[in-house]
Amino acid sequence: MLHVSLLVSNIIPTRSLASLSTFVPGTEQTLQCDVIFGSPSADCRGTGICKITGTNAFSPITAGTACQITQAFAQPRKDQGGITLFFFRSFLCTQLYRRHFWKGILKMDEPCPLPEDIRTQLGLAFNTLLPGKYVVKEENGCFQVDIDCA
Repeated sequence: MLHVSLLVSNIIPTRSLASLSTFVPGTEQTLQCDVIFGSPSADCRGTGICKITGTNAFSPITAGTACQITQAFAQPRKDQGGITLFFFRSFLCTQLYRRHFWKGILKMDEPCPLPEDIRTQLGLAFNTLLPGKYVVKEENGCFQVDIDCA
């Protein structure tokens, strides 16, 4: 059975909330989102982030897309130059982990649009995740990725 708690008007699993509060600084400005991996021009196949969408509730990921999509938490970077995404290792299938996180680098070959609802809820002035190679920091089963935006 899954227990849930309320955080910034989004419902998230209690198990994640406990982990989130010990790993994610400033959880008051954190938004739960779905992240679809791949390249936008390759119909979300390949590497990088293809699409990111805000969610308003914790929803189980369907089996058909489970290895391409995961849930994450997003917040503005402290330097205001982008966003920080937090992923839980337990939410990643093995294939997704090996392709995007295993070597400590998340590679984005293409830009990814940042939806208006996410920009508004997080108070962000930019609208695109920029291509690049981003360091994946791992701690206590969580991955942190700081992504540049424009």
